Amino acid sequence: MIKVIDIDGLFDKYISDYVYSNVGKASPEEIENKIPELYEKFGDESLNELDGKTPNTYYAETPANELVNVLKQHTQQGVPVSDFLCEALRDNDSENALVEALNDEENEEFTLYVMNILNDKGSTKASSRYLDFVLWDYSETIRELATELLGEMANLVKDRILKEFHEVDSVKKACLTEILSKTEKDDKVFDILIEQFAIHQDEIPLYAGYLARYGDERALPFLLTAIENEKLSYSDFNELKFAIESLGGEYDKERDFTKDKTYKKIKGIDDKAEK
Repeated sequence: MIKVIDIDGLFDKYISDYVYSNVGKASPEEIENKIPELYEKFGDESLNELDGKTPNTYYAETPANELVNVLKQHTQQGVPVSDFLCEALRDNDSENALVEALNDEENEEFTLYVMNILNDKGSTKASSRYLDFVLWDYSETIRELATELLGEMANLVKDRILKEFHEVDSVKKACLTEILSKTEKDDKVFDILIEQFAIHQDEIPLYAGYLARYGDERALPFLLTAIENEKLSYSDFNELKFAIESLGGEYDKERDFTKDKTYKKIKGIDDKAEK
């Protein structure tokens, strides 16, 4: 039965012993540069605290459910989670146990670890659960990570997003729009991306970027109309121009941004010198 062990703390002691034995022999910079090498060496050290095993072998041959449970205990007890435990979970046949662990709603740190490890494993089995995290009232941290991860498996959740998109608040719509921008072409998706671009004219770089990423040239008329707005900032203008060009369009009309603060900064124009 493996225990909850602060392996990072053991490494800190290992480093301290090394520093003590090399006083006057190596500079602080040399010691710092050697840390990756020392960490690799530490991984093969037999330690009494690990029942004579090494950090690399301590979690070996441990059932997936037990590894997941130990990860949970680490987060519950505030004990740092070492790379060795995470690596064991990545290498272990732990996918199903990790997906099941996402039903634990009491420990945000644990959930975030599980999500990241599943991502490292290239798993898509939790796509539906991740969408729950976006659609339901979870923390901003979990929602943002779920949104990011769903970008890699957007087509798996597209139909459900389309079904529920107009039933959620604006914060969740923003996340769903980002995910939809990474799906395959679909008229319903296109309509939503255009709708959200029109609504969020105060966030042009973000929503023009979604249209550029989606890659449907039917968005060009909407982008070309938006770029004609004489009140556009220089940065918003450039984002729209980039989106237009990425979709195969062109915009060559000369515009005057000499009064725009961003333009002045980029061009090195001094306000005082002008006066």
